Amino acid sequence: IYIFVLQVDKVIEAFTLSDEKLMHLSTKLFEQLFKGLGQATNEEAELKMLPSYVTSTPDGTEHGDFLALDLGGTNFRIILVKITPNPNSNIQMDNQVYSISHKLMTGTGTKLFDHLVNCLWDFLVERDMMCQLLPIGFTFSFPTRHLGIKKTILVNWSKGFTASGVVGEDIGQLLNDAINRKFKNFELKIMSTVVNDTVGTMVSCAYDHHETCMGLIVGTGTNMCYMESQSNTEMLGDNFRSLEGEMCINTEWGAFGDNSGSLDEVKTSYDIAIDHNSPNQGEHIYEKMISGMYMGELVRRIIVDLSAKGELFQKVDEHSILYDGGFSTAFVSQILQPNIDATMTMEYLRSFGVTANIDDVAKVKKICEAVSVRAAALCAVGVVAVARKIEKNRGHVRMVVGVDGSVYRKHPTFKNVLIDTTRRLAPELNIGFEVSTDGSGRGAALVAAV
Repeated sequence: IYIFVLQVDKVIEAFTLSDEKLMHLSTKLFEQLFKGLGQATNEEAELKMLPSYVTSTPDGTEHGDFLALDLGGTNFRIILVKITPNPNSNIQMDNQVYSISHKLMTGTGTKLFDHLVNCLWDFLVERDMMCQLLPIGFTFSFPTRHLGIKKTILVNWSKGFTASGVVGEDIGQLLNDAINRKFKNFELKIMSTVVNDTVGTMVSCAYDHHETCMGLIVGTGTNMCYMESQSNTEMLGDNFRSLEGEMCINTEWGAFGDNSGSLDEVKTSYDIAIDHNSPNQGEHIYEKMISGMYMGELVRRIIVDLSAKGELFQKVDEHSILYDGGFSTAFVSQILQPNIDATMTMEYLRSFGVTANIDDVAKVKKICEAVSVRAAALCAVGVVAVARKIEKNRGHVRMVVGVDGSVYRKHPTFKNVLIDTTRRLAPELNIGFEVSTDGSGRGAALVAAV
């Protein structure tokens, strides 16, 4: 029994980070923010600090009808957003989802964008809105490079898309060309072509909470954007840089630790194994220690290791999905649900081909807790670093983080640990957290509105 406890405790200890260690990491990330903003240092910086060219957040005066287009996979969503201004600020949304076939995903870009516009035509005809001039916000969830609010270049396809003639092209122009081919005598205005989902999350939250100046995603992946003084955005060069006002910067903070080795001292052997077996080895180290895509796999690797040493579980079926990457973050969330007792957990584990006793259940729960707490604490490291950067620009003001993502919304403990750790690491900062509403839909429309 002593050996069992010792081995589990050894794993727990490896995932437990002191506040001193967390503050040290936050300082390192803070330094990377400056590197990414600098013209001379951006190229070597881990955080690329991508400009969004969004220079303001909603103030409540926005009004009118807007369209939001959302393409990020096999579904294409069109949302009609009706905004009523102060004093009775209100947003009404009417949305419809259209499918994207594999043939369209892998065919020509012309056919893909013609299909998107055909869907838009059907959407507007059905609502008798063909003669209106409507600004459009387009959430295009693929790797892109922004050259301005109206010019965004596709760097490469992902998620199974290979449509030809799109990589290296201006997404907004391709959409406009398709609109011109279809609509001819009707005019649609593209106010903002491409909206990053993190930026949309911040802008959507800012409509309800005007002190919002950060957008955080913690789901399959993780990312942060925030409002930065334009005078600090040296990497834009003098042609795009202003000495007044602010601009939303997409930090792409998942890459923290990729080159600097800043996270090496807190990596475990399990983190190293996950990175080694990932398709993007050596990249997005920070993200791999936080996000939902890897949380379940971390737990699985720990359990497999302890089980192989005979220190966990009475029996494991030889065909158990324990051995083939069958654990998702949903597994972690289920184990940590407060209303799930030991007996229910044993039955849940049995569905994975595992025979467990009460002691096993306690150990698995401790493992899930340790991995989850570390993920939330590391996320807090980034929040504190970005908040300190904003404070350096704005002074001591109230700062709200608009948050979205399945881990933040559905994990039973992540949210509270993130908030508590943030406040513990930076008690002098006035940081609040608010769940954002539909950043890729409502947020995209609001970007067009502002």
